Amino acid sequence: MHIKQIWSHIPEHIVPIRELNEHLGLNHAQTKVLEKIHGLKQVRHDRDGDLSSLLGQVLAQVTGHPDVAPTSIKYIIYCHTIQENFPFPMKVLQALKRVYGLQHAIAFSLTQQNCASGLIALHVAETLLPSLEADDHILILTGEKTFSPVVQLIPNTTVMGEASAAVLVGSRGAGSHVVGLTSITLGQFCNVLTGSPQILREFQEIYIPRLCEVIVTAVEQAGLTLQQIQYIVPHNVNLSSWKKVAAGLSYPYERIYTSNVQEIGHCFCSDPYINLQAILEQKLMQPGDYYLLVTVGLGVTFSVAVMQYAETGGDGDVHGVNRFLKPTEVGVNGPA
Repeated sequence: MHIKQIWSHIPEHIVPIRELNEHLGLNHAQTKVLEKIHGLKQVRHDRDGDLSSLLGQVLAQVTGHPDVAPTSIKYIIYCHTIQENFPFPMKVLQALKRVYGLQHAIAFSLTQQNCASGLIALHVAETLLPSLEADDHILILTGEKTFSPVVQLIPNTTVMGEASAAVLVGSRGAGSHVVGLTSITLGQFCNVLTGSPQILREFQEIYIPRLCEVIVTAVEQAGLTLQQIQYIVPHNVNLSSWKKVAAGLSYPYERIYTSNVQEIGHCFCSDPYINLQAILEQKLMQPGDYYLLVTVGLGVTFSVAVMQYAETGGDGDVHGVNRFLKPTEVGVNGPA
């Protein structure tokens, strides 16, 4: 399985973090923490469009691409963090399928892993691909609106922005090969933002160590070392946490792609795919390079995809492992 093509839509309208003070209920000191410590400068907002418009921007790119036959897309996996992101009885996905000639595709959502759902979709896609013809595809779709202050702010951590992405997954042709998938879910933190202060403190204490452990485990399960990883392609939660991850892994911070943190903020499930597209467009990787897609979803799920970049087609000779770890398989001080 590999990623064949990525499309994204980043709205042009820029909203500086400081202009969101009143909307998000932030005081001056809280804004300074977001800007100076976490490195968040601005977010994007599709002020003239709704969810259908945001997702339609990337679906138009997909169905309009000369090398993509819409009839080859057999499944659409819509990944979103906000469980109910459009009102009943609207059926946004069904309407978009009609508009973009994708009525034949089976569409469903992934949301239980929150912002990690976009990478969990790769595992789901891998289970579906064997049932398809060699030239068929699965489309992973991400993007959602920041329709309320409740969904736009993670206190003292990040501010959410609006963007969408579409990822074409197939079993043949050009693209980055999936070498390994590793995820763990720590259910005791399911209510980390609404539970007791103690749960929040525990989560903050384990966040960096556990993320480092899952990254190391994913790389080792793929038969690689961190020295062989050219880039870590992360979610855009903030700069401060990725600096700590780099230190915890003894990994060069400049090889964690954080350029978009200041430009677009944390765009839910879309971040790793938007960042990967940026890396490829800037030609920062060479064929054969290994890289990681990394994200964390509150709840809490840590997810890592080990990838190998390839420009040319073919079935490839990279055989991956796919591993969903039980929490007990990753120790507090390092991989078990």
